[in-house]
Amino acid sequence: MKIRALGPLSGASGDREKGEEFEVDMAYGKGLVARGYAEEVTEKAEKPAKTEPAKE
Repeated sequence: MKIRALGPLSGASGDREKGEEFEVDMAYGKGLVARGYAEEVTEKAEKPAKTEPAKE
């Protein structure tokens, strides 16, 4: 599970700074999110770039 620290964290995941994104196991990550220490990072699919029609 990928999470983002909402403040400085220190513990089983090591020392993390506010805003840092890192991977943890699902149970640990859900616990941090539930206690308000982190938020889950969800990857959004990138939209393909718009292409301009060919000019003749």
